[in-house]
Amino acid sequence: MLPFHWLTQTIAFGLGISFSPINIALVALLLLGAQPLRRCLTFLTGWMLANGSALGLVVAVGGRLSWAMHLGSRGQILIDLIGAGALVGLGLFQLTPAVAIGEENWAMQLMGRLPELEPLPLLGLGAGCALVSPENLVFYVKEGGMLLTNHTSLRGDVEVGLVFVAITTSLLLLPPLLWLCTGERLRAPLTALNDWLVHRAEWLVGVFALLLGAYLGWQGIEGLHHMALMAAA
Repeated sequence: MLPFHWLTQTIAFGLGISFSPINIALVALLLLGAQPLRRCLTFLTGWMLANGSALGLVVAVGGRLSWAMHLGSRGQILIDLIGAGALVGLGLFQLTPAVAIGEENWAMQLMGRLPELEPLPLLGLGAGCALVSPENLVFYVKEGGMLLTNHTSLRGDVEVGLVFVAITTSLLLLPPLLWLCTGERLRAPLTALNDWLVHRAEWLVGVFALLLGAYLGWQGIEGLHHMALMAAA
């Protein structure tokens, strides 16, 4: 069993990656074409491999910088505050009207190419969609920093990493799970869901990013307070 504070942070960071309306819409759209479940699983495999590899890379590289990962250290505070600033900036950007036009055009072009993709490019697309979002880097660094701070064993790292990857995939699994439960009856609702996610979900991403940014900002402020207490002792 993971310690409770590990589990809550892993869920928060994993959901930050999983809550991606455009990628959920891509998974839902794959269900409307040929071999729906196979194509969905191919995309999700790429997504999971990318998230797991990114976390592993952060832990491997960050092991040499573990001095910067302790609570109250300048490195940890800097990571928290930069991450908070990036997420707040992303949230405010997502709430501006201009972003809807750009994301909508990008999403429609990508969705138009989906029926042409073979399994290998589809696998690459899943990995690319996980890594192309700059805010995901914040979550990889925070999750990796938590592992490095607590000096877990290799087995512990793997267990936490598997939970993290599962959470990053959780929301994207909803369309195929619903498809398995309802089959063809889900075709019309999925079409409507795609339209809603592509055209009207920017504000959800913005609000979610602002909330996570506030959380990281609070952690950074707590780290500053901890550092001040250590300096005064």
